[in-house]
Amino acid sequence: MTSLRGALTTLALALATAACGAGDLDPGGRQGAGVHPRLLARPEHRERLLARVDREPYASILAALRRVAARAYAEEPEPASWDHRTNGDNASTAQANAFLAWAFEDRAAAEKAREFLRRLETDWETNTVLDINIRMPKTLIGYTNAWDLLSATPWFPPGEAAEAERKITEITRQFFDRYLEDGFYRDVLLRMAQNNHPIRTADAIGYVALAFPGHPAAEAWWNWSLSELDHLWGPDGRYVQPDGGVSEGPYYFAFAWAPTAAFFIALDNALGGPAPFTRDCRTRSDEDPWAGHGCVDGEPASLELPLRGGLFTKAVDWSLSLRLPWGSRPPVDDGVFDTLNGSALLTSFGGSGVYRWDWERNRDKPRDMEFGGDLIAHHLLYVDDAVPAEEPPFLTRFLPDAGHAVFRSDWGEEARWLLLVAEHGAARKAIHDHVDGTSFSLAAYGEYLLIDPGYYKPDALANARTSPAPSHNVILIDGKAAPDKGLLTDFGDADAWIRNTHDGVAVEYAEAHQDYQDTHVERSVVFVDGRYFVIGDRLATTHPAARAHAFRLHGHAGRSSGGAFELLADGARWERPRAGVEARVQSTAPGLAVVEPPYSPLTAPHVHEFDMDRRAADHAVIDATVEAEAPGFLTLLLPYKVGADEGPDAPLAAAPLDAGPGVVAWRIEGDGATDVAVLRRRGAAEALTLPGGRVLETDAELVVLRLEGERPFALMARGTRVLVDGAPRITAPDAPPVAVEE
Repeated sequence: MTSLRGALTTLALALATAACGAGDLDPGGRQGAGVHPRLLARPEHRERLLARVDREPYASILAALRRVAARAYAEEPEPASWDHRTNGDNASTAQANAFLAWAFEDRAAAEKAREFLRRLETDWETNTVLDINIRMPKTLIGYTNAWDLLSATPWFPPGEAAEAERKITEITRQFFDRYLEDGFYRDVLLRMAQNNHPIRTADAIGYVALAFPGHPAAEAWWNWSLSELDHLWGPDGRYVQPDGGVSEGPYYFAFAWAPTAAFFIALDNALGGPAPFTRDCRTRSDEDPWAGHGCVDGEPASLELPLRGGLFTKAVDWSLSLRLPWGSRPPVDDGVFDTLNGSALLTSFGGSGVYRWDWERNRDKPRDMEFGGDLIAHHLLYVDDAVPAEEPPFLTRFLPDAGHAVFRSDWGEEARWLLLVAEHGAARKAIHDHVDGTSFSLAAYGEYLLIDPGYYKPDALANARTSPAPSHNVILIDGKAAPDKGLLTDFGDADAWIRNTHDGVAVEYAEAHQDYQDTHVERSVVFVDGRYFVIGDRLATTHPAARAHAFRLHGHAGRSSGGAFELLADGARWERPRAGVEARVQSTAPGLAVVEPPYSPLTAPHVHEFDMDRRAADHAVIDATVEAEAPGFLTLLLPYKVGADEGPDAPLAAAPLDAGPGVVAWRIEGDGATDVAVLRRRGAAEALTLPGGRVLETDAELVVLRLEGERPFALMARGTRVLVDGAPRITAPDAPPVAVEE
C-alpha cells in the first residue's frame, strides 16, 4: 500500500533540494515539513506574482485581497457554540494576511495572521448545525493555507506553528469522527447525498491531510477524501454526466467546484503528479443510480488530477453553456442566480480564454472570487493574462446526457436565450433536482422573462416549495405532470430526453420527450432567426376519455415581482424595465381558454426565489386550458426590447390563421420578414389557405417557414413535404423526425 506520508516525505526532499539549488527561500530552517509554501502556492510563484501585480487584473485582485486582510477578528456570536460563519470569515482573513506576509515580506500581516491562529478555538463539537460539514472548507482550507504560507516566512516560531497545526488537526479530528465515524451523520449527510455534501467534506478533510501527513489519523482522512473525489468527479460517480452536466444543477455544482479547485491545485503543487490513495468505500451508495460503483475497500488507487481535462473541467464547459446572457447561471433545480467561481484559474492549466471572458463579463458579479470558496489569492497566481479573453466558439448547444438544450442568439448581454430541460437517469436523480422535464425558461434583452422558479425553501426539513412540476413551464393533465419528488432519494419525476436536434443558421430545433399521466409528451422548440421561439406540443395518450389539459407558463412580472403583466385572450404579456415577452397560444382542440390559477401569497405555483439576495416574491402565472383527449398546443414566445418601436428588436406582430379542425397556425411579422407556424393533428386537412390566397400544403405535424424576407428557411417535423402554391419548400422521404432547408 502506498502511503500519503511516504509519498509526501519523498516529494518534500525533492522539492527542498530543487528549491535550494534554485536560490529560493531555504526551507531548512522552517517547520520540518519540507518546502513552504506548497499548497496554495509554491516558492517560485512569488517572483512571477511580483512581476505582474501592478497591472490588471492583478492589481484589482490584490486590492480585493487587501480588503479581506484588513478585517478585524470576528467574535463568536454565541461563545458556547462554535460558529462556522465566524470561523470561516476569520480563516479567510488569516489566509489573506499570511499571503501578504509571504508575497510582500509584510511582517505586520504575518503578525495579524498569527494572532488569528492563536485565537482559533477548537471546541468544534459544540456547534449545533446539522449540515456544518459543507461549511467547513472555508475554515479548514483557509487556516491550513495560513499555516503553510506563514511557514515560508521568518515570523512563525516553531512552537507557535506546532500549536496552530494541533488546533487545525484537532478540529479536523472532531469533524471526521462525527461525519465519518458516526453512522447517522455518515448515512444521512454523505451516503444518501452523493453530491456537494461528500465533495465539500472531502475537500476540507483532504486538505488538512495533505498539509499534515504526520498526524496519526491523516492517512484515514486522506484515503476517504481521495476516494470520494476520485469517484464523484469521475464517470462512475454519476454526479457529472458524460457531456459535463451535473446532476444537482449549476448552483450546487459551483458550490462543490470552488473548494475542489483549491484542493486540486494544492495537490498539483504538493505532488506534481497522480495522488496515491487506498480506497475507502464507507460512503458509497448502492441505491439507483449509484449501484454498481465497484468500490473495493483497501484497493490501491491513484487520482489523476483533472485540472487539465476530464469531467471536472468538462462540467465547467457545461456551466458556461447554460450561462444567462449577463453572466449568471440560471436557477435550475435548487438554485438561485450566481456565478462559477474559479474557472478562470484553468488558464494556468491549459484552459482557454473563454474562462477569463466568462469571469470578467458578468453584469451582477464581475470577477467573482468567493462563491463556494475563498479563491482571491488563487486568482492572483493562476489567472494567466497571456491567455486572451475570448467568447466561446459556440452559441446554441445540445447536451443530451445532461438533458439540456440551450438556444442562444449571441454572447451579448441582450441575447435571446432559452433553456429546454429533459433529464433522464442520473442527471435527474439528485436530492436537489426538480420535477421539470420538458420545462423551459427564457431571457432576452437583459431580462429573465419566462422563469424557472428557483429555490424557495421556508421549511428546512421539506423539499423546496418550487420543486413540483406545476411550478415549471410544462403541460399539466388534470393539474398534474410527472410525480412529485419525496425526501432524499425518493426522486419522483420521470425520465425525459432531448432528441432530434438541429443547430442551423436561420433556424434551430430540439425536442423534449417525457411520459406521464398515461400520455407521451413531445415538446418541440424552434428558434427562428435568433429572434423568437415557436413551441409545438404534441400529445399521444392511452387514456380513453377527455381530461383537462393546461399549457402552464410562468413569467417574471406581476404580483409582487414588479414589472407589468397583461392577460390576453390567447396568452399573456410580461414586461420588465429592459424587455418584455408576449406569449400567444392555440390548441388543435376547440375551446381553449386562458386563465390564471388561484393565487395565495408565497405559495406555489406563484412563488419564486432566485435573486442573489434570496428574496422570495410572487409572479403571474397563466394556464391555457382545454378539455380533450390529447390536444396539441402551438405557442409563440415573442420577446421585445422596451423602447424599441421599430427595427429588429421591436415587438413582433402575430395573428392566428383560420386553419380548420385539428390544425392551428400563426402568421408572424416583423422587421421585413413574414413567417408561418403550423401544427396539425394527424389525419387533419393538409391544405391551408394563407393571407393573400397562397396555399400551403403539408403532411407534417409541425411546420415553421419563412414566406417573405431574408434568410429563407423551412422546417418540418414528422412529415415528408411542405409546398407553397404547389412549389416544394422542403421534401424528405419516410417522414423523418425533423427536416430543415435553409
